[in-house]
Amino acid sequence: MRVFVTGATGFVGSAVVKELIGAGHSVTALARSEEKAKALRAKGIEPHLGDIDNLESLRNAAAAADGVIHLAFMHGLSQVPLRKRLHILLGGLPTGIVSRFMAVSAEADKHAIETLGAALKGSGRPLVTTFGTIGLSSDTRRASRLGTENDVPPSDSPGIARARTEETVEVSVSLKE
Repeated sequence: MRVFVTGATGFVGSAVVKELIGAGHSVTALARSEEKAKALRAKGIEPHLGDIDNLESLRNAAAAADGVIHLAFMHGLSQVPLRKRLHILLGGLPTGIVSRFMAVSAEADKHAIETLGAALKGSGRPLVTTFGTIGLSSDTRRASRLGTENDVPPSDSPGIARARTEETVEVSVSLKE
């Protein structure tokens, strides 16, 4: 199976691609730089240069794959394009920088998921995403038990914006139509 993976060089992604290759799958992975592409090639992974803001690139990679695993997310300001970075830093009070950053990151993620889903729609090819457990945390409470995939993040969770992008997969992108 040819699998396109975003976020392949991250903590979760590196484990996922190792398992995919070990199971005999062919992996193409999104790479933001030639340096990352070189590291991917060294692991037997075909790099696809681009980022999650380049929707046409994502569309093309997804269309060429038998399935997509989307693990990428803008975790750092350096991953945000310059124009958006300036908006984050200069677009309001300094106390709002984190909120603006999360909004920009979540919006990019949502558009990436919509694009990947549209490229696969009706094909029967899978789109898999993941969501970190930080989304289940809250500023005001401690969990009384382990979280599961059935738990809904609280509205004050630092990961609530990311949780909303997951709804894009569940609600907006029906792959079986």
